[in-house]
Amino acid sequence: MAEEVNNEPQEKTKPPIMWILIGVLGSVLLSVGIVMATLYFTGFFSDESDLQQEIARLEAEEQAEEEAEAAENTPTLMETPDPSRLDTLYYQMSSPLTANIQSSRKVMQVTVTVMTHYDQMVIDRVTKHEPMIRASMLEVMGNITEESLSTPTFKKILAEDLKLAANAVLEEQEDFGGIERVLFVEYLVQ
Repeated sequence: MAEEVNNEPQEKTKPPIMWILIGVLGSVLLSVGIVMATLYFTGFFSDESDLQQEIARLEAEEQAEEEAEAAENTPTLMETPDPSRLDTLYYQMSSPLTANIQSSRKVMQVTVTVMTHYDQMVIDRVTKHEPMIRASMLEVMGNITEESLSTPTFKKILAEDLKLAANAVLEEQEDFGGIERVLFVEYLVQ
């Protein structure tokens, strides 16, 4: 007998549905596992208080460094020593200061002595920079008017202005003034 030719197409066998579900479920579980492992190793699941403590510690260190740097750059103010414990030092300028009174024919001449309680270093600096101190004091005296001469507190105001002018020169040149008072040894207005 002749074999019958079967012209019907053969049905392809389909894999069982169970194998498909297992493959899909396995790939989903593998993906979730990879994501969880990545999160674990990057520290996502670590306690936040540890991170916050570490951040707070780093910020405190940074702030301490900034404060230390600011303290280094900030000049420290020197306090006036207790005058009862230290000697008072005086220095009389080498020659009198003479200046014309503004808008007047009068002339003022004063002999100035500076006083300090600090130490000999201030006196040495005054003698070193005496020409600049004299020029600064003469500039102050050149701004005096005849009306200001008649005020009762003129000498005190002038002495304070001369002290500020002398200390400004010393602070500019030596970073510390040190003159506590300016005294008039001779005072003449003609």
